[in-house]
Amino acid sequence: MQRAILLKNKTAQQDKYEIEFQSNGFEPVFIPLISHTHIPQGLLKLLEDDAYLKDLQDIIVTTQRTVECLYESVLPQLHASTRQLFLEKTVYAVGPSTKDFLIRIGFKNVKGGEDAGNGSILSDIIISDYREQGKNSEPLLLVGEIRRDIIPKKLSSNGIQVKEVITYKTENLPDNLTRFQAMARENSWVVFFSPQGTEEIIESIKNGSNHRVASIGPTTEEFLQRKGLEPDVVSLKPDERNLVNAILSI
Repeated sequence: MQRAILLKNKTAQQDKYEIEFQSNGFEPVFIPLISHTHIPQGLLKLLEDDAYLKDLQDIIVTTQRTVECLYESVLPQLHASTRQLFLEKTVYAVGPSTKDFLIRIGFKNVKGGEDAGNGSILSDIIISDYREQGKNSEPLLLVGEIRRDIIPKKLSSNGIQVKEVITYKTENLPDNLTRFQAMARENSWVVFFSPQGTEEIIESIKNGSNHRVASIGPTTEEFLQRKGLEPDVVSLKPDERNLVNAILSI
């Protein structure tokens, strides 16, 4: 059985990448590269304001780490009525996995997902909706401490101001290369989901390994190329099925 090294934290509740790789004859192994610490205080404080919560229409979520913070550190601390009102808000999500996770924790109206593989595409969807519906409200953007500013810049340039609230912070784990080398096997697939924490692993692969490399999408592909590592495949969309299909295609 060929090993697939997934350079990511295993998703809480259920990881669809694990299921998809196993069902296609791979042995998936997760190697977390970064630690996540929830920072729920800012959002909890904001949601104490009944007037703000009532006026809030839309939430923007770009990562599963934010959803984990909501699930583990925010929703359990809300009063039942506040939680219900919060879960009724429209959520715009980057990627299908983030969308599915949001639905599993109770959000009813989630847009984007498989139709929004990155923040730029999601911004286009939001801009289109706001124009069609004549909205002038301020969406709530839930982010990590380290984040790109594509969404707020693009929305702002189209007259949509956002309110940003940090929900988690990330730090590189100290022994990423050691754990990678311990788990690597001959002809393993190595799947990159994000640039963070990968530098030493990239150099290790470049220095004569026989691993094959897969990228979850074009942003990570560009990072790998800048570091001198050309991926063998790039997933057409950032989801488990397209990723595995890309790997099976060669």
